[in-house]
Parts: sequence; C-alpha cells; structure tokens
Amino acid sequence: MSKLLTEREVFPWVEKTMGGRISASRRQGGRESGGRPGWFIDLETGSGSVPYYVRGHRGGDFGYIQEYGLQREVALLKLLREEGIPVPEVIAKSDEPNVAILEYIQGVNDFTELGSDAERDAVARDFARIMAKWHAIPAEKFVEIGLKQPGNSRELVDWDLEVWERGHFPLIDEPIPLVTFACQWLRRNAPEMPERLVLVQGDTGPGQFLFGDGRVQAVVDFELASLGDPMRELAHIRTRDVWYPTGNLPRWFEYYSEFSGVPIDAKKLSYYSVIAMLTTALALGPVVQKLNPRDEHAEWIAQDVWSKRATAEALAEATGTPLQDTALPQAEHSYVSGLFDALEDNLREEQLPHIDESFRQHRMQMTLRLVAHMRNVAEIGAEMAELEIADMQSLLGHRPKSVKEGHRLMEALVRRADADMDDALIQYFYRHAKREVALMRGGMGRAEHARTSPIN
Repeated sequence: MSKLLTEREVFPWVEKTMGGRISASRRQGGRESGGRPGWFIDLETGSGSVPYYVRGHRGGDFGYIQEYGLQREVALLKLLREEGIPVPEVIAKSDEPNVAILEYIQGVNDFTELGSDAERDAVARDFARIMAKWHAIPAEKFVEIGLKQPGNSRELVDWDLEVWERGHFPLIDEPIPLVTFACQWLRRNAPEMPERLVLVQGDTGPGQFLFGDGRVQAVVDFELASLGDPMRELAHIRTRDVWYPTGNLPRWFEYYSEFSGVPIDAKKLSYYSVIAMLTTALALGPVVQKLNPRDEHAEWIAQDVWSKRATAEALAEATGTPLQDTALPQAEHSYVSGLFDALEDNLREEQLPHIDESFRQHRMQMTLRLVAHMRNVAEIGAEMAELEIADMQSLLGHRPKSVKEGHRLMEALVRRADADMDDALIQYFYRHAKREVALMRGGMGRAEHARTSPIN
C-alpha cells in the first residue's frame, strides 16, 4: 500500500519555492481530485495574496503512474500553452516532493450545473473548437518531449494498452476474466491507423475543463495523454458523459467534426469505446483488491464495477452481441438491516452535520457509501454468489466450488477460447457486472443511475 502525499511534505516546499506563506488551503476532494492529492491555496507574499492550485503525484497503488506521471504531464502542459491551448500555466515543479504549482483558474467543471440548452451547446461547441486546435498540433512536437509515436495499427493499440496491463496484471491477487477478455479482443480487432495521429487527452470531456460565461476557461488533466486516433478521444467523451451528463452528446461529435474536418467513424468509435470504458477497470483492479482506508475507497469500488458493466456493454455494441437483463435478488429487512439502519442514521444525521471542513465532509460521505456496499453484501451477497456460480457453471460445464475458484477457471477458459465464444462470454460478463453493480447500490455516487449515451 503506497503512501499518499500530505500537506506536511508539500507545503514547506511551496512556501520556500514561492517565497511566501500559505494563509489558507482547501484539500481537493470528490471526483474533481481524481483521487490524487491536490490543494487550492492562498499564498501571501509581499505583493498580496495570490491563489494557486498545487497538484500532487497520484501515488497510491495505481500502476500506470510509473509511465503516465505528473512530470510528464507538466511537460505536456508547457507545450500546449506554448501552442495557444488554454491550459493552466505551470508556475513551479518539483521531483521531491513530486508536485507542481499551477495557475489558479476561476471556473466550474460540473457540466450538470449548466441550466439552459443554449449554454450547454455554446460550451460544447467551444470545447470542440479547442480540442480540434490541439489535435492540429503536429505529432512530432509531442515526440520531442518524450511521447511515443506508433507506426502501425498494432503499436497504436499495444503501446498504450501495455501501460495499463503493466499496472494491472502483475499487481492483482485474483484474476478478473472480463479484463483479460477485453484486452485479448482489442488486440484481435485492432482498427486501421488514422490518417493523422493526434494528442489524445486520454480522459477528455465534461469534468476535465473549467468553464464560465458560456465558454471554456481552461482544459485540465493531461495525465493520460498519448498519441492516437481522434475517434479514441471522442470515445473518452462518452465515458465522461456518464459522470457529467451532457444531454447533447451527439452534438459534441458533430461540432468536433465541423472544426477538425475529421468525419465521425462510428465503427472505430465503438471499438475505442471498449478501451475508454476498460481503462478504469484496468487501473482500479489492483486498487480495489487492496483498498487503502485513506484513499477514495468507495468511489474506486463504484468506478470499478461501473467500468466492468460499461465495458461489457461496449463489447456488445462493437460486436452486435444481444444482451438481456438478468433478475437480481431484492433484500428483505432483517436484524442485520436494522443494524445498518442505525449505523447509517448515526453517521448521516448525528455526525456529518457537525463536520465543518469540506474535505472531512467528503470523507464521511465516502464512508457512508462504503457502508451502503457493506449492507448489500450482508443482505444479498450470498444469493448473488449463488447466481454467479450457477452462471459460470453453464459455461464451464461443471460447478465450481466457490466464486473465487470459478473466476480462476473462467480466466483459464478466456485465455484458451477462440472468437466463437465471444458472444457467450460477453453475455456472461454483462450479467456478472450487473450483479457487482447491484452490490454497490446506494453507494455508486454519480453513476447510481448512469447509462452510456448512444453515438447517434
């Protein structure tokens, strides 16, 4: 379990570097932080108080940060700003502690706060214009600062996928057959190279830019950027749309095509949607198997199970596999249910109202979401396990002794299966993911009732 950065390590460096004193600070929490350590600060200097944003290295147990780290992102921000892209200015950076001080930019990042369709369209259109502008930057400029340039379709898929796999497979204790299957499927069905490689932000869309007055103020978070296909960028907007519903997603694609001159390729967009949905499960597999009590534990579980369901749905969309809903058990109120009622009431009604600090309020909300998950496991976990075992039996040809044994056997089946089994496996993975989402019911946060928007 990796150590996370704290104010004790970061703030003395900030004050020494900037020649001032931090007079106020607010720890970033919720989805806006992405689970990384980050602080909004006011720095007092001889010329007055200046706000900044201090962005820390993600840390924790995310394997991909060994290659997609903060200092790489800092280099990208500097280049993008030189090219006229509205991103925060890098004020200072450090390898130890691994942090960067960024310009503070006033704006809102929650797209759901936009009240009118006209304003939604205006912001979407402005973002599409900016994205087309950074896509027009020659790939060679990014190669000069260290990004790899794929030369064929195999490298286009493999190079980025391998980063995620290195941060997943060696770090998990138990196999996740859905992830293994999706990685195999992506390699078997790699699309043709795009006409021109672009900088793919890697997690772009609503929530990843600040806006105000009907336009984008700054695009943020280039941590996962790589050179790739423009259709992959649009696929990531579909992912972000789950957490920050746009209400007009097809128009985002239309506006991008208008500004960039790149036609929308629905088949490629479906393919890259599998990658866009899968990367969360790849990143979080090791994290949820070794939960850090100081991390965004319930949020990571919610994102992980949502990613599995969305990946199964994206695979079905890309392959034309029909999906059917599955019946799920409903809880009956029991003695254990009463205990959870008391616990939740105590935390929500007695403790939470007396917490003044916003970050501590966020942590209590995170605990309440974890309690909701625990309640579901206690109330319907045994029935869910029986459904999972019976489902695996239908594919394996014999009944596994436990869910854990079944998943290990399913992993072996996935690794030896050919394409003829794709439909049956995708349908099983969808049912499996629906069960996992049901066990997180009440704790899913923004994804509680979320659905992936269609391309058209």
